[in-house]
Amino acid sequence: MKSKYFNQQGVTLVELLATILILSIVSALSYTVLNQGYSNYQRIKVETELRDEADLIMASFVSDLFITKESELNLIESCTNGKVQSYVEVTKEDTPTYKTGFKDKEAIVKDQVVQFYDKDIQLVEPSCTGSSSEVLKSRLSSPDGVAYTVKFTLETLKNNKLFSKEFTNVIVVIDD
Repeated sequence: MKSKYFNQQGVTLVELLATILILSIVSALSYTVLNQGYSNYQRIKVETELRDEADLIMASFVSDLFITKESELNLIESCTNGKVQSYVEVTKEDTPTYKTGFKDKEAIVKDQVVQFYDKDIQLVEPSCTGSSSEVLKSRLSSPDGVAYTVKFTLETLKNNKLFSKEFTNVIVVIDD
């Protein structure tokens, strides 16, 4: 009596090729999905790092300028030798005059350079042509006070790929 488990037929070539084809298609799709997911993860990670550094700059600016009166600020915007200088000189009664803004391709608050957490991230120096990379723009009157628009771009190089992101924020100071 022949047992079902001792069948000597085996697998045909067509069945084997069909199995290999199906496994190849499933593997290719899995690789594509996983690779795309990893690429998105890397992009989002870099964007988060850029946003963290931008938040650091803006928090430093806001902590200094938010409690400052308009009469204590003098906006300085210049372009010499291709270098953009855009900052406010703050003159308060009880402290010496200091600068807050962008100077020499650095963000400064109270004459101190804002240090980035990630040393690979850099502030992109804007051009003097008035492109989208202007930094501390002219003031605008708002119902709550006088608003200064801060616009800057940060960039970093990760895995031989350049990432950059532009940030725009508004700081309202007391209109006296």
